[in-house]
Amino acid sequence: MNKMESSEDSAQFVDKYMPQLIQRVTMVMPIADELLAEDMIHKEMYSNISAARTNQSKMRELFKALHSGGNKVKSTFLSTLRENEPNLVQDLECSGKQRGEPENKSTISLKYKEFIRGEYATVQEYNSLPGEHVKLDDRYTEPLIIQKHRQQREREEEIRSRGQNFYQVMDQRDSETYKSTKVERLFDPDEHGDIQRTVILQGHSGTGKSFTSQKIMSDWAFGRLYEDQFDLVFHLRCKELNQATGRKSLMDLLNYDQSSSSMIKQVLHQSPERVLFLVDGFDELKFSLDVPKDSLPRDPWTQCSPEVTLSGLIRKQILHESFLLVTTRSTALDKLKEVVKHPVRYAEILGFSKEGVEEYFNRFFKKKQHSQQAFDSVRKNETLFTACFIPVICWIICTVYREQFDEGTEMIQSLETTTSIFVEFVATLLKHDCQDLGQSALTILQGLGKLAEKGMEEQQVLFDHDSVSQTVSDPSKVPFLCKFLQKKRVSQTTMYSFMHLSFQEFFTALSYMLLGDEEAQEKVRELLSKVRRGKENSHLLPIVQFLFGIANKEVGKRLEDKKYISCSQGIWTQLKHFILEVIDKEKEDRNAIDYHISSMWLFAFHCLYELHVDDFVKKAMNTYTEFNLTHIPLTKTDCWVLKYCFQHCERIQRLILNWCKLSAEKIKILLPALEKCQHLELQVDDLADDDLDGLLTALGEGKSLELDLTENNFSDEKVQDLLVALTKHKPRNIDIGVKSITSNTADKFMFLVNKAHADLESIGLHCCENVTLEANLQKNGVNGTLQISLWLKVSDMKMICDCIRASGYSLSEIDLSVSYVADLSDTDVDDLSAIIHPVDKLSPEWDEHADELISLLHSQTSLGDIGLFVSRLTERCATSVISLSQACPNLRMISLHVVEQGLLLEEVLHLLRASKRRPDCRVLVAGWRCRKPADQCTGRKDWSLCCDDSVRLNLHGETFTENVIRHGKKSDRPSYHPKSNRWCVVA
Repeated sequence: MNKMESSEDSAQFVDKYMPQLIQRVTMVMPIADELLAEDMIHKEMYSNISAARTNQSKMRELFKALHSGGNKVKSTFLSTLRENEPNLVQDLECSGKQRGEPENKSTISLKYKEFIRGEYATVQEYNSLPGEHVKLDDRYTEPLIIQKHRQQREREEEIRSRGQNFYQVMDQRDSETYKSTKVERLFDPDEHGDIQRTVILQGHSGTGKSFTSQKIMSDWAFGRLYEDQFDLVFHLRCKELNQATGRKSLMDLLNYDQSSSSMIKQVLHQSPERVLFLVDGFDELKFSLDVPKDSLPRDPWTQCSPEVTLSGLIRKQILHESFLLVTTRSTALDKLKEVVKHPVRYAEILGFSKEGVEEYFNRFFKKKQHSQQAFDSVRKNETLFTACFIPVICWIICTVYREQFDEGTEMIQSLETTTSIFVEFVATLLKHDCQDLGQSALTILQGLGKLAEKGMEEQQVLFDHDSVSQTVSDPSKVPFLCKFLQKKRVSQTTMYSFMHLSFQEFFTALSYMLLGDEEAQEKVRELLSKVRRGKENSHLLPIVQFLFGIANKEVGKRLEDKKYISCSQGIWTQLKHFILEVIDKEKEDRNAIDYHISSMWLFAFHCLYELHVDDFVKKAMNTYTEFNLTHIPLTKTDCWVLKYCFQHCERIQRLILNWCKLSAEKIKILLPALEKCQHLELQVDDLADDDLDGLLTALGEGKSLELDLTENNFSDEKVQDLLVALTKHKPRNIDIGVKSITSNTADKFMFLVNKAHADLESIGLHCCENVTLEANLQKNGVNGTLQISLWLKVSDMKMICDCIRASGYSLSEIDLSVSYVADLSDTDVDDLSAIIHPVDKLSPEWDEHADELISLLHSQTSLGDIGLFVSRLTERCATSVISLSQACPNLRMISLHVVEQGLLLEEVLHLLRASKRRPDCRVLVAGWRCRKPADQCTGRKDWSLCCDDSVRLNLHGETFTENVIRHGKKSDRPSYHPKSNRWCVVA
């Protein structure tokens, strides 16, 4: 016997005795260790085996690895098993030799499995030509399945959320709270240890129920699923059962190889508990199963009408010990509930998770590059990305992209438009799921449109049965609607919804186009009038956006070809006037930062994007050259829309994107637009060193810039690159986040200041350290408008100040602060407003930092005003301040503010009153003083303490005045650095 034959024999042995091996092998992990060491299984498979809780579960995971590895891996497994558990292998070999008949039965069973493999290994897609098919394993992606009924608010949350928020909701559903499960666990015992023999797997149209059924059949036949639970698995497609005529027994309805009939009869007779019947597409049945119980057959050989036989199976009159899995749309669930035998386990396919969407794209395309391009593009479009939880949407999108890749055309990352994909989805379901409704496609769309429009007017996403029946003649059969039961006190009510709010918005827009021209124009006119009234009707904006998508020439042609609608010239004229009006309105009020106005502006860009008529988009975009989207949080979808619209501008004179929640990924999308603009105001968070390179390329040269890169921590080298690059521009306001700085950075910082002094208004370096300095820069004794902001360590601050002095500059009108906590995280800073610290627990490092900072200023002899913000004023600090007034002859005012975290100490006030001061220098001290003795003061534990006084001490020459206000308000207490845009607790 050659080696190959030996491997095949070993593999057959492993396949034959798989149920016994799963139950009896105990040395699972030692076997897995050896297989991993010999590279027979992957690390991921090994991890799954190790993570399983019982030996049986570990063996099930191991068998998955064996089946994926083929005969060679199975042969190695058997050899390893002989070494670890020789008695078990010997026992199985002996029992096989002694039982000739069971072995024959096993052979017949393998033939049946081979028959199933041939039937189910491939699938035909919606657009497959005769003879075309794809492998099931290349397409199937595991869906998200839950077993918990959701409350109304939870369903509304799913329907209304979009993009990343939507998939966060889906992640919440994929949890123990919602009893998330997998196909292989559908027949596992419940929390009480009971096994339900009937499982109903419901789901909306296109969520993958039939694909899951086919995958179950294939995986069982290949030994990857239910191998130790079921000797036989049968698949009954309800769409095919509709064609059955005459009298049929259950055996007549089953699909199997006739050579296996003797074995099948034997199993059905002797071991019905090891049989699974899979009834797929219950909602597609044309006949009723409401059959009198006494007329139902009791065995699988009695011939009756197909509906009576099927009813006998589902009601468990036939083979009541067998297992049953029924898949159905949610719209037919109430009918199924009336005939199925209880108890029943209910499970629901929700569609794909975010990871599932990405996996589907990876499976669909042969080239990794293509799958990544397609997925990245769709992920940028929040509406499409949300809709991708429906597997059919994923298939449509991937099919469109594949056509582009195959033809070698440039990939249109917008995927034509969002509306075009929705149109393809509707056309697909109308063709394949609505043929037997007895209604025309136009009638179905009109009914859905009326329902959707009514819901949008009332801002309603859930509908009761009566309201749905008024517009849709047979809602339980319409694939675009979802049906579910909702508890209402002691009763139940039937509710409907669209698959998602975006589909409701789409059908509303479509409904206007399905009317006569005059009525359609009036409807659109009324809609646009509502939108013009302001943000109270902002929920209607997506409908307008879909109208623009329907007005797209390619989309309109597709709809006309299907004989659904035709966009009239009158509607198109209304839409053009409306969008130009929105743009003009924003132009008139460009300088006012109004969230609604800017949002409407962004909405206008989305409409132009959906329209995709380049000539008109160019005309609209060239009516103005300045764009201000301040405070509008931009999504990746928004950025892609902006890129499309901006590319139709001849020039962009001014672009303002401050506080738009821009990230590195979003900036990459916008780079072409950044390159075109002459004046750029930009605030970006979370840029890394590598991201900065792309930004520097986009900035080009010669622009007027205002950059806020504070919330980034660039390396010293990248900061230097940035400073050098900025010298080629006309920077006005620059703020940069740094990890640390060196003398080279300080030199380049001052080089930029010298180079751009005529244009610069402010410049800053921020490291979130414990010392803050804000001041005006002056040169040759002449004050300028240039403000400098430094948030650095004292040593780095000194380095910068030395460079300032060496460059011929000096500081004036300084504000200083010293953080009293040395190592604060971002979270700590956010929570500081709620932390109350007793005075005696202030940081001991404060005096050292204050001394260093104040001594740093001694060399700045031209100083005119200084503001120092502290959270306690010690004698040492007071002495340093007085010495500073003597060292700087031009100093006119020193303001000391003790902020809300600390108190003025009486001994320090006494020291200041008695100090020798320059006659022409005023010292102002403001803060809070406790009238209790120092050993009894509890510090800042309660702002309403009656023992606190607000004190303002004004020292001028040898005189002083002191104002005291008892029980001052909290608003009197300075709590942050007044010129800083950051929270700043200082000491």
